[in-house]
Amino acid sequence: MKKNIMIFGDSNTWGWNPINDLVNPIVRWDDEIRWPGVLQAELGDDYNVIQEGLNGRTSVWDDPIEEYRCGKDQI
Repeated sequence: MKKNIMIFGDSNTWGWNPINDLVNPIVRWDDEIRWPGVLQAELGDDYNVIQEGLNGRTSVWDDPIEEYRCGKDQI
């Protein structure tokens, strides 16, 4: 049976590509380039890495503009 690992993170987990200029369509790094994808490749087939990334997610405080991005509320 595979072991599941969930990566709960921000734009680094989601795969934000720094070439984004917020004018053109948003570009993500490919799965194998994002760090959760690299972790999946290193761990092999015995593991299932679940990527739960959200751009702008905070860890413990509320964002006054984008309230739904507070990680402590989502966990």
